Amino acid sequence: MKTIIALTVLLSVLTSIAFSSNYEEAMKTNILKINESKNAADFTTLANQFERIANAENDKWLPGYYAAFCYTWATTVGEMPADDKHKLLDLAQAQIDVLMKSNKTETEIFALQAFIYQLRITDMTKGMKYSVLSNESLDEAERLNPNNPRVYYMRGTNTFYTPKSFGGGKEKAKPLFEKAAVLFDSQMPANELLPNWGKEHNSQMLKQCNEGDKE
Repeated sequence: MKTIIALTVLLSVLTSIAFSSNYEEAMKTNILKINESKNAADFTTLANQFERIANAENDKWLPGYYAAFCYTWATTVGEMPADDKHKLLDLAQAQIDVLMKSNKTETEIFALQAFIYQLRITDMTKGMKYSVLSNESLDEAERLNPNNPRVYYMRGTNTFYTPKSFGGGKEKAKPLFEKAAVLFDSQMPANELLPNWGKEHNSQMLKQCNEGDKE
């Protein structure tokens, strides 16, 4: 009997390890494909892959996060009608809504939520509403982790594109991009699966701010 119990426990452990290994392998493969994606179709296909993983691994937040991220990023490549952007952002929001129910202490989810709100600003009539919502999400992301570089990167982006008459502009955005740059340079994700995006674009935005100083 003891032998049977020991074998059952061993089989359970080995099965768990196998599932964990397959999960990590699938995640790493698809995360690498993010950098290879070149258009909205690529990103939506990849989002579907992450959704499948999320359905199989419903106790993990990262697959749903990356599905939302891919739907979100799909709106940033190439020209796209505003209605089509909002449809993709609706898909991203659906993933975020699920994640928020059981992951209310994860800074990266709130940071991505802020990004989605920023991209909702497809015309001036949406500016006030979604800027406020984005800033509220960033406030929560910062509260959960004051050292999350994506918080300051997105604050900088929002400030950069806000008219000076409403408290925005390059001068006010620059310190935020600078803070984000320091945090991007000083931090490494604890593992390969964790979010690690924004550094390159933050550098580009900071460069634009510095060019503004020379004008």
